[in-house]
Formats: sequence, C-alpha cells, structure tokens
Amino acid sequence: MTLTQLKNWFASFDYPHLVLGYGSLMNADSRQRFSNIEHQGVMVTVEGFYRAWVTRSWQEQQTYVGALPETGATLNAQLIPTPLSPALAEREKDYTFTQVSADAISTDFTRDAHDYLLQRLSDKQLWICQTLDVHPAEPDFPVSQTYIDTCLAGCLSHGGKPQAQAFVRLTRQWPAHVKQDRLQPFYPRPGRVSTDEHNQIDTLLQEVLHD
Repeated sequence: MTLTQLKNWFASFDYPHLVLGYGSLMNADSRQRFSNIEHQGVMVTVEGFYRAWVTRSWQEQQTYVGALPETGATLNAQLIPTPLSPALAEREKDYTFTQVSADAISTDFTRDAHDYLLQRLSDKQLWICQTLDVHPAEPDFPVSQTYIDTCLAGCLSHGGKPQAQAFVRLTRQWPAHVKQDRLQPFYPRPGRVSTDEHNQIDTLLQEVLHD
C-alpha cells in the first residue's frame, strides 16, 4: 500500500477503535452482510500471537480459528476500522477483546507508508479477539469448509495468493477432517465465494498442507 492510499484510507473513517481480523472478518462480504462493517481492511502482520483451530462455539457446534499469545509468533490479519458494536460483540461472543500495541504491527508497505501507519495508530486502540476456551476440533465440533473458504477468499481479495498461503502456513492444529458444506453452509456467516476462488482454495490447501 502506498502512502497516498493509506492517507485516503485513514481519511475514510474517524473511529477510535480498529480490530485485527484474522479469520472470517478478513472477508469483506461476510463482515458487511452479517456485522454491518462497511470499511475495507488493510493487510498487516501481528507479532506476539498465533492462530489455531481452537475456538469452540458450543452454540453453533463447530470450531473456528482463535488467537493466543506467544512470544515470537506471528499471524496475518486485516486492520479493520469499526465501532465495537453489539453486532460485532455477538459475532465474537466466543472471544475476548484483547488490546494490542501498534508496535506489534508490521507490514510490507514502503517505509514512509509504514511510518505513517504507526504514527496514525498512536491515538487509536487496536484489538484482537483472543480465544476464551481452547478446544481443538473434533467430529462433534468440526471445522466447516465454508468457514475456511470465507477466510481464504478474504485473503485472496486483499492480498492475493501470498496472503492466503500465509494464512494456511501460520495456522496451527489443522483438523484431519473438514465438514464439506459448500452446497448447504453449516457456517452461519459465509462470504460469497466464486467457483474460481473455490478452485484456488482447493489447490492452495493441497499444496500447502500436503507439501
């Protein structure tokens, strides 16, 4: 992202809060339709947390990615401006909002754009959704393919194949089996994913998880 693009992005909102979306919030269609979050996100890397398939939704009977603190760990995410609304709180009811320092954010921006980002974030509050209760996926609480699709389509839209690959490589505890629900989504907030994106996702998962 260039300095001009970043300045235009900051000019488009005046919220004091930004959320680091590292799962389905990376998908603009999903977050717009189900959580009324209209602003675009900016791809960043978050240091000091790792992502894993460990967030159990007892209500929705499935397993989602969660973030947990660990020194030296990283995950890719989107920096998303949003009010901390009831809709967002409901979406993230299986997590706790944990504050993150701007110093934990790194990017592949130009130096001037990155410095500008950190400067503008100095008076903002950054939040990541940390997992409340850690449980790996199991048959009664599966990982849904439509949830994986939603996350990876968001990566493809905002950062192309490299960001989608990073999502897969940086995510721990991938389940041995995934619930195949593309024809009838089990995940309640699926992004609209094209056939071409499905093909890209299937190829990418095969390449990265089985290389």
